[in-house]
Amino acid sequence: MTTLTLVKKTSFTVASLVTTMLLSICTPVRAFMFGTSGIQLDRDTNINFTFDQSHGGYQSSLWVAQAESGNTGYSNIARLFYETKPSDNGSADDWQGSFGSAVTSENGSITQTFTFLQDQIYALLLWSDTGTGQQFEEYVSSSTFMNSPEWFAAGSKFQRDECLVAGCQQAVFGDFTLDYNSNGSFTNINGGNDPGQYSSVTMAQLAQGTKISFDDAGGNDRDFQDFTVSAELAAETMTQQAQGTQISFDDAGGNNLRLQNFTLSAELAPEPVPEPVPEPVTVFGTMLGLGALAAARRKKKRGQQP
Repeated sequence: MTTLTLVKKTSFTVASLVTTMLLSICTPVRAFMFGTSGIQLDRDTNINFTFDQSHGGYQSSLWVAQAESGNTGYSNIARLFYETKPSDNGSADDWQGSFGSAVTSENGSITQTFTFLQDQIYALLLWSDTGTGQQFEEYVSSSTFMNSPEWFAAGSKFQRDECLVAGCQQAVFGDFTLDYNSNGSFTNINGGNDPGQYSSVTMAQLAQGTKISFDDAGGNDRDFQDFTVSAELAAETMTQQAQGTQISFDDAGGNNLRLQNFTLSAELAPEPVPEPVPEPVTVFGTMLGLGALAAARRKKKRGQQP
């Protein structure tokens, strides 16, 4: 299987300095995250991905990519789904692709299970052939920062130059609405909620099943309906996390080793909802605002000096 790598630029520039500052502020260490800040779980976890549908004229494939040491690159390690042609029937239904017609998987199943290893950092990468015949011509990542000019595809040298240093959001997570028969914007279709409000899900939401949908950046329409899947904790994972276990002690009285003198049960408590992590662009804007305020105060103070 082809393995490609997404690489972070290592040249020391003002942009990379700002990026480092932003990451140090915006990415605290967390045991669980599943969204545009990355994918990281606090235990080995099986997640089922089920294909929904694709749209648009690009021919794409969805991969799980794992971060390398030092977060200097991400390597494709598992292909979940891929299109064998751009759509089922040309431009019909906005270039719709369905499983079994335009879309398939390695084993031919519409549901793929991937094991995310404890504390490892992952992202989902949607690679696209825009019509040149090059399978890995360009990409969008579920991780917002990886859609910045700080990253490039080692094979094609492609990078998202149109995005700021903080990156562009190209994926949405959660209980959002898609309307393939409407020309309305994503925000209007979702009751005024913009894509940034669908940037992460909790473990509870993942246990119930959640949607993930990409905008492949073709046409700059930001409709977030180009490649849609659902993600859900595998049944055995939910069982392991939810079920309790019994612990019993023998107090050594009588040396009978009956292990029944003190018994209790242990069960995982519901995980608290993680505090939302501010988007880097929001924090950067706040930093600039504070800087401007400080400059204004200095100017005012100088004007008051005799």
